[in-house]
Amino acid sequence: MKYEVLSNPSRVYKRMLSDIRSAKEEILLETYIYGSDVVGREFCDELTKKALEGVRVKILIDAWGSNVRKKFFKKLIDAGGKVRFFREFRYVIHFFNANHERNHRKLLVIDGHLSYVGSINITHSCLDWEELVLRIEGSLAKALRLSFRRSWKRFNIWKIARMRKIFHKDVEIIQDFPSERYSPTEKNYRRLIKKARKEILIKTPYFIPSRGMRKAFRKVLARGVKIKMIIPKVSDSRLSDIFRERYLGKLNKMGFEIYHFPRIMHSKLLIVDDNFFLLGSSNLDYRSFKHQYEINILGKSNVIVGSLKKIFYKNLRKSKVFNYILWKNRGIFKRLIERLVKPFREYF
Repeated sequence: MKYEVLSNPSRVYKRMLSDIRSAKEEILLETYIYGSDVVGREFCDELTKKALEGVRVKILIDAWGSNVRKKFFKKLIDAGGKVRFFREFRYVIHFFNANHERNHRKLLVIDGHLSYVGSINITHSCLDWEELVLRIEGSLAKALRLSFRRSWKRFNIWKIARMRKIFHKDVEIIQDFPSERYSPTEKNYRRLIKKARKEILIKTPYFIPSRGMRKAFRKVLARGVKIKMIIPKVSDSRLSDIFRERYLGKLNKMGFEIYHFPRIMHSKLLIVDDNFFLLGSSNLDYRSFKHQYEINILGKSNVIVGSLKKIFYKNLRKSKVFNYILWKNRGIFKRLIERLVKPFREYF
């Protein structure tokens, strides 16, 4: 398996578009956000050209996350490309819960040989962000193609269906689906954290850990395991930033090292003991673990972990240490807001 770790959005898009231009048989694109902007148009133009050449093109877009509509892809559709919107809004008995269960996956598979998995959407708005994407050449793309096909078939089915894990050599493809009971990515997070002996590294744009996650953190910290986490100083979701404040100081006091990245960081990453890595579309919050369709890769590779750690520590050098004293002395108004929004944390 040949791989490349990418974090700069402009470079990610450049590589994706280059690979799309080289496609001979099939292009499968799945994303939460597809922007009606310069990036979205460039992708649409290139995909239209490939469809005109006879390449099978399928795009699956979340109807909530994206601001494009089908007419945006008219030329692509006329050229033979297929576009589907995952769960367009409709009236259902449990309106909020059903419409809240979104497809948050980010996946590109080309010719059953090349694939991209990670945090990046297709939009101009993230060009200044820090992302994390794994570009993979090899047979893993066939397994990811199977994962895409499952999502493609169920794009307008509102009944929840359990999505099984897919194993490929030393890699596990974790397919999250809305569930209070299963939550496969959270379970893997907790399992890997419990196995840690020396060090845990985390990158997440939103940090709203469940009780089970907080308990796992406390236990490994008590055993002397070092935990370092990078989060953006200010994310693109101000409400999520308010939710997280309640947990940061308490964990930091236990020895949990927290660092604030100066720009919006949209990367999702877990590294345990130089052995295991988990990356993909899931954030470390209730919404990803309980309410959304996600896709993540869990693997054991010292080589890949080495590349991921280089980016982690590069980000760390640009980040500032969390200020516990400042947190402890935050105003009464901030504390009151944190309490008031607490009942809604499972939806963020």
